[in-house]
Amino acid sequence: MSHAILRGRSTPAQLYLDGVLESILEVKKEMNPTKISVTEVIFYCMNRNRSNVFMINGLSNEYFTNEKILKMSVPLARALIDREINGKTVILILRNHEFMAAVYYGVIFARAIPFMIDPNCTMYELNHFMALIRPSLVFCEQNQVANVSKTVNDSNNDKPSIVVVDDGTYFQQIIAGFSDNLDTFRIMDVNVNSPVIMLPTSGSTGLPKAAMLSNEGLVAQLPTLWAHHNQFPRPTNIAMLISTAQWMTHTSLMTTCPVYQITLLMTPTPTIDCLLKMIRRNKPTWALLGPAFAISLSTAASSEDLASLQTVLTTGSQPGPNTMKALKEKLSARVRLCNGYGMTETHGFITIPDQITTFECTGTVGNIFDFKLLDETGKEIGINENGELMLRSELCILQGYYKNEKAYKECITDDNWLKTGDVFYQNEDGFMFFVERKKFWFKYLNHHISPEELEAVIGTVPGVEECSVCETPNGPAAGVVRRLDCNTTEQDIHNIVNSTLSDYKRLRGGVVFVTSLPHTHSGKLHRSDCRNLINNLLGNQL
Repeated sequence: MSHAILRGRSTPAQLYLDGVLESILEVKKEMNPTKISVTEVIFYCMNRNRSNVFMINGLSNEYFTNEKILKMSVPLARALIDREINGKTVILILRNHEFMAAVYYGVIFARAIPFMIDPNCTMYELNHFMALIRPSLVFCEQNQVANVSKTVNDSNNDKPSIVVVDDGTYFQQIIAGFSDNLDTFRIMDVNVNSPVIMLPTSGSTGLPKAAMLSNEGLVAQLPTLWAHHNQFPRPTNIAMLISTAQWMTHTSLMTTCPVYQITLLMTPTPTIDCLLKMIRRNKPTWALLGPAFAISLSTAASSEDLASLQTVLTTGSQPGPNTMKALKEKLSARVRLCNGYGMTETHGFITIPDQITTFECTGTVGNIFDFKLLDETGKEIGINENGELMLRSELCILQGYYKNEKAYKECITDDNWLKTGDVFYQNEDGFMFFVERKKFWFKYLNHHISPEELEAVIGTVPGVEECSVCETPNGPAAGVVRRLDCNTTEQDIHNIVNSTLSDYKRLRGGVVFVTSLPHTHSGKLHRSDCRNLINNLLGNQL
């Protein structure tokens, strides 16, 4: 049985990974597969299959082999090792192109710890992350240099170096003088419990946190996306990567596709027009879509456009039935259309549906987790009853949030169960069905929205006494209590949000002014009552 499994039998994908790990163990003269880092697995597989096409740039239509990517990432790793970067933090603010891939791998090969940021982040968000992470280096593109430089110069912390990587000339300057000889490069041994990557994740405490993901957790998750495939290697030919580097789905594909010899199709400009062009030209066989892209493809694409797809996996917030019906009508009857469920805190996916599940079902919980469903009193519930999903795994549950032990303790029980904050029920066949989110945060267009973050910004507007942000069918909305002596307007609220936060956090649901907001007996905002009040005033049907 594979080393990460807690229940049931190994899947074919896990057995294939076992073979890869055994080959690495032979080279290392090591006996324990749990001592192998995800960086060793990635480098071993890419180096062993140098001629395989690692990625296609969907904008330029350039093809990049494993060897070509490694000959950029290995000298970068050597340059970073020369800087004694081991264990230090690095920030990446990069779109999806070959230089992103080279930096991504080069940084983790050098045992630095990258933190991924949305390429479209605002100054407000950038300031927060820079103060939290305090990186030694920042890798960004030319159009972000001004904002990054301002953040660095305004900070009282040590000043990190800024490296521009979206131009071949700049990148060559970084790696100049360092060998690209792949035969002499070795991945250094590392404590597999230690962080290898950090990703932003929003929670009930307001501003995004930095989830620390370990080598062992990412190795255990490598087979999950391919749990219901039987052909290995290369269970699918071309996987379309749309999500940017701050998403767990991005890390899932960047780590697993080289191991399973699957070509990545990505683009630095993921507009619907660019996506359709690369789908028609490059014919991906597998796609992972958030609700926003599912909606776009269901309306803009034709059946002929999507004819190459064999599997479409949606994730993020629960897609609407009309969207999935429209998308299903565009897809061939043989296409596997399914809805998966995962978290950054679990290093990836928790459930992956198999061929026989309906779209409303998220599948069965992976065999790398123990799980249970609890009611509001903490009592374990039975079949077809709603309860919060609790997960436990020695390998796959994150070990902490960077510099935020308090937030970590809030989501982990004393006996090491992760509180997902999400309510499910399980049917007689063991299949899981998502019901609702228990957490305060919600998603809009597949982006995490933290109400506390928006509320903190709105609270800076003169005249705002209190506010509550909630989800609506049209996006985030705010209920605002004004001080009696002020005439704060709706436009004042929109102006501060639009100038401070990313576009997807704008109050597209609307703003309503109220005399008071519902509170709990302890004086905290009663979130569900606030949501109902705001939506009722806006005329929304929940």
